[in-house]
Amino acid sequence: MDLQLPDTNDPVWTAANGFLVRRGEGPLKLLNGGAEQARVKVGGDRTGGRLSLLEMYVAPGFGNIAHAHGDEDEAFYIRSGEFRFINGSETFDAGPGDFVYIPRGTRHAFKNLTAETATLMVFYTPAGPEQFFLDYGDDPDPSGRMPAPWTPEQIASMAASMDPHKVIPLPRSDDWA
Repeated sequence: MDLQLPDTNDPVWTAANGFLVRRGEGPLKLLNGGAEQARVKVGGDRTGGRLSLLEMYVAPGFGNIAHAHGDEDEAFYIRSGEFRFINGSETFDAGPGDFVYIPRGTRHAFKNLTAETATLMVFYTPAGPEQFFLDYGDDPDPSGRMPAPWTPEQIASMAASMDPHKVIPLPRSDDWA
């Protein structure tokens, strides 16, 4: 069987459509007093809306509010630390090198179980949820001072304005009991 290669002048060979994002690149946003720090490595503006990627740093013991995404799947690759995940009605723990996939419409959350900052990569398909971090996150203070943690009133205000982000907050009082 002879393999027929395309013409090397074909754009499949010549178009430089990919890109490189280096370590430390991408806007960094601080959420909830810096308990979550999200670096938007790649937003939908760079991928034609197909994918977004965040590098997350999660404070010791911090757990986010359970929620669901209406239009996006979310996946996590754990780089350091140990996390507990809510996945619908179940929970499980995941550590370095583990991968977690959460399809759209599934109630989920995560919590850092360690006494150190833990890191994970967060993927969204299609892109879009990264805009929440850009809209609600604080810019780092050059002095290193962290912003104040979010108040219940701020969280309620955010929850009331989640519709454009198609995020549905679904907390339960026993989520992290």
